[in-house]
Amino acid sequence: MNLLQAYNLPDKSLFERQEQGVLVWQPDKVYIILGQRDNIEDAVEIDAVKRENAVIMQRPSGGHSVVLTPKTFVVSMISHDYKLTEIKSFFHDCNMKVISALEKQGVNGLNIQGISDVVLNGKKIAGSSMYRGKDFLFFHTVVNVAEDSNYIAQFLKHPKTEPEYRNKRKHGEFISSLDGQGYQISLGMFKIDIYDEE
Repeated sequence: MNLLQAYNLPDKSLFERQEQGVLVWQPDKVYIILGQRDNIEDAVEIDAVKRENAVIMQRPSGGHSVVLTPKTFVVSMISHDYKLTEIKSFFHDCNMKVISALEKQGVNGLNIQGISDVVLNGKKIAGSSMYRGKDFLFFHTVVNVAEDSNYIAQFLKHPKTEPEYRNKRKHGEFISSLDGQGYQISLGMFKIDIYDEE
């Protein structure tokens, strides 16, 4: 039985058109998204996937596997303005746009750790990945608005590599949500603010 489905989430169209822009979207159900080099056997707890009727897909970008749920949202950006060697700068600038939009709703203390995680009080609330095309850079990040960390943790095995600040913490101890940190945000306002950053 092949559990892996073709990637067809909303930002696929942005990726395929390769037009400059940003897209903010909210998952309609639970998805387990493998990183470009991940495989199901090493990254995913299959029993949890079957129990929760989750869908497994593999994105074209790097990084490790993530869980998307209706209590998260995704920010996708594509740019032809950066040189293809400026991945770190693009990573940083995209994450800073996300941080700026959240700060406008009163979320304080956000910072970037590891390669590209957005962290609040030492816990990851957003994780991003990047794809380098022939003449463009593509970024997407999943922001955990209100999903329980233990719910997410049940789907994922511990990754083979991790950022130093994770310090070998299990998923349930390593990640958090904005709601779990005491912040309630408006997705509508976030969209307005992130599009203003463009």
